[in-house]
Amino acid sequence: MQKHKQAYNTIFLIVSSLASLFVLTEIVMNSFGKSICVTEGCKMTAQSARFGDVSIYLMGLATFLLLAGLSFLNRPVRKPGIERVLNLILVVALAGEGFFMGYLAFRIHTLCVFCVTIFGFMVILGTLRLLSGEKDLIAGFATLAVVFIVQYLVLPAGIPVNLPANERLILFYSKDCKHCAEVIRELDEKKITVAHVPVNEYVVFLKNMGIENVPTLMVNDPYQKIFLTGKEAIDRYLLACTASVASGNRAHQKARVKKTAPLSSGSGATIDVFNQPGFLTAPTPSATDDGMCKEDEICK
Repeated sequence: MQKHKQAYNTIFLIVSSLASLFVLTEIVMNSFGKSICVTEGCKMTAQSARFGDVSIYLMGLATFLLLAGLSFLNRPVRKPGIERVLNLILVVALAGEGFFMGYLAFRIHTLCVFCVTIFGFMVILGTLRLLSGEKDLIAGFATLAVVFIVQYLVLPAGIPVNLPANERLILFYSKDCKHCAEVIRELDEKKITVAHVPVNEYVVFLKNMGIENVPTLMVNDPYQKIFLTGKEAIDRYLLACTASVASGNRAHQKARVKKTAPLSSGSGATIDVFNQPGFLTAPTPSATDDGMCKEDEICK
């Protein structure tokens, strides 16, 4: 029996060392702007971290290094004090994994490959401790299940979104999307004031709105919010607005009081976006049409 326990402890050391190497690799790749995980869930989870995704990586690295170090010190003779510390760390870590898995399953409803891999490492380590006779890990797996279920039972609160204050037009863009660059250039040429916002900073917000493509222009009026996705839709909107303003200036019409705001400061005319000919009635291009890129797509 003692030989079996030592064998499990050796495997535990190997697995925790591999997990440490895995997390360390992600940290190094992250410093170069790359990642092991390329799924949307990884980006959404990283954005939800209060102190950034690196803080979570460092916590994971510290946990696995501590487990590896303690298991190394626990050889060749198992020491009761180290055994209790190992069990305590794993119970807490499994509870944390229950939270992360519940967050993926019931909050953002998508897969994070990195998170699932870490979960796999933790389950293997906990199972090894159980097989070596450490019954405390039953509490760890029970806590994991309870936290996971609680995530399902408790409805999520709304996630606060800090959009640029006092900006009527907000453009969500990606630096790798050629259509975004074209829209930005056109806006600059027409001298239209627009807040440029990198899409990676608002992935969760846009995902909840059902928006998965860029460029996306948000018309942020006090009483109406409109999202226009794709270069073609944005061009139609800007063309309709420009025509409306030009027509108003030529006819010297008095600005009508509506729930709208000027196209840009000092334009001298207001526009009604719901009364723009051909804007809302024109067919909306599909995601496969030219003029759109996926949020994480390099479109050149």
